[in-house]
Amino acid sequence: MGDDRLKIVKYINDPVYGGIAITQMELEIIDTPIFQRLRGLRQLARVNFVFPGAEHSRYVHSLGVLYIMGLMTDHLLKKGMLEEEDAVKMRAAALLHDIGHYPLSHLGESVYSYRKDNKIADSIIELGEQSEKKHLYEMSSSHSNSAHHERLGKYIVVNNRLISRILKKNGLDPDEIGSIFTGELGSRNMVYTQLLHSSLDADRLDYLLRDSYQTGVKYGLVDLQYLVRLLVVVEDPGLPKRNNKVLACIKKGQHVVEHFLMSRYFHYSQVIFHKTNAAFEGMVKCMYIKLVQSGGFLYDSLEKIQDSVNEEDFLKFNDSFLEVCLKEYYDKTEDEEYKRLYEMYRDRIRPKVIFEMKDLYEESPSSEFSVLKWELKKNPDTITQIIGSDRWGYQIVPIEIEKIHNSYKVSEKNADSEALREAVKLYDTDSGEISYLAGDRLSIVSKLANYRSEFIRIYVLEEKGKKYDFKKMHQDIKSLITS
Repeated sequence: MGDDRLKIVKYINDPVYGGIAITQMELEIIDTPIFQRLRGLRQLARVNFVFPGAEHSRYVHSLGVLYIMGLMTDHLLKKGMLEEEDAVKMRAAALLHDIGHYPLSHLGESVYSYRKDNKIADSIIELGEQSEKKHLYEMSSSHSNSAHHERLGKYIVVNNRLISRILKKNGLDPDEIGSIFTGELGSRNMVYTQLLHSSLDADRLDYLLRDSYQTGVKYGLVDLQYLVRLLVVVEDPGLPKRNNKVLACIKKGQHVVEHFLMSRYFHYSQVIFHKTNAAFEGMVKCMYIKLVQSGGFLYDSLEKIQDSVNEEDFLKFNDSFLEVCLKEYYDKTEDEEYKRLYEMYRDRIRPKVIFEMKDLYEESPSSEFSVLKWELKKNPDTITQIIGSDRWGYQIVPIEIEKIHNSYKVSEKNADSEALREAVKLYDTDSGEISYLAGDRLSIVSKLANYRSEFIRIYVLEEKGKKYDFKKMHQDIKSLITS
């Protein structure tokens, strides 16, 4: 290879892949304090309460994504389907894609999203009036992407002096690198987006393989080497000339892609959204929000985080520092709700799951499922009356096999549609035709692409000295949605 920026200067040992090749620019990025901060962020937050081996960090995951991106770009370079400049950019974006993660990863992201969405939150502690009080179920069940880690990551790449200086020194535009991993560049360069922000990208491949390895489950045994060899960049005549190159998989090997998509589905349903993990995360989210609202943590808003990305304090913004702050706030607060939450967390007393419901549907969920969703979101007081307190939470989780349903045709494609850009595409080497995996009638994915799996869990945080009739609660909720 002629580009010195792709010259390998170091290998890092890795339990999943063996050795990860690093260039000089990548080594300089890795050595920055702000990248080293990722060592202190668990990839799977509190999944280790269920799978004790899940202690791996965002740091090692980022190295793994770099490794897979290296496999992909090397393969496409050899085929003459990428330029060396593309490879340099994609490797940098892969390494930096998680630089904006929060303590406890997505859980922390949801806390700062909650803060951003609830402007009144700043006055909750000071006013202390019952009318201003946020119920525990509101905090524990909140879900928003207002403070998405990728957008914060792009902000860091552009505004952190060390990172932006390294990129610029190597002829790269920090804004472009950030736009690759946020997916914003997709409307202008679909291949970049598909390599790092799609149904089949380097990020998803590494977390499936690595999470499976660390947790001990077997859902992630994907044939990585074969899958990479299937990748091709081809021109799609159905797209505008300005952006008609797409990343596709050679059709004859589509079974390995199907295996990957199914593995990812089961990984989410059985590991990421395990009921014990979900219950603990709801409890920790309440504490985290209360801590941030109290002013007892480093930052109480996304804006203050952004203001500090060049400061020493930002390097403390990790899981262990959060744990210390949670304990310190427990020692000094008079908030009895917080104290009980912390004691349950400390002693690993899982909130009790009192109702669980799953649905698999094409057009719309069952009437019972729809009623329960409505009650939880629009009329939660009814659930509070059944439980006898507001110390409960819920989780509504949708999981899809693929980004699009199986009725999409090539002629309907729109380069500006994010779902269409991210969907897996197949290339028939005999006919030269490009199609969607979800639209292949002989593919198992096409049979499932129309379906949406969704489940609801309601859990209760038990109060000391209070007796609960969990069976009656379950029956009352069942009666509520069937009457």
